[in-house]
Amino acid sequence: MPDAVNLTIGSYPFQCYRLADAAFINIAGVYVIIGVAEDGKWTVLDVGQSGELGERIQGHPRSESWHRNWPNGNIWVCVYPTPTNQFTKDQRTTIERSLRDSYRPLCGER
Repeated sequence: MPDAVNLTIGSYPFQCYRLADAAFINIAGVYVIIGVAEDGKWTVLDVGQSGELGERIQGHPRSESWHRNWPNGNIWVCVYPTPTNQFTKDQRTTIERSLRDSYRPLCGER
């Protein structure tokens, strides 16, 4: 997988990869889908969490919405790993909710 771009989203350190190049293993984590404009500015398209990130991103039910809301196609997936020996599902959900409240993503409602 290509090198990650580090990005702070909220107060969390995320590693971001072009969606087209992303191939994740099934780790627990919080993910943020962003669209990047030609000037480098980014917009949060979606936020979620999963105990099996690889499977979740691979066949995500809202991926069509990501592309519809960001037609230039420069879409990235950003991951904040939350290992199950350090974070509970409730903690992942709390992080997801706080990011959703802060960024009000264009896709998906919770």
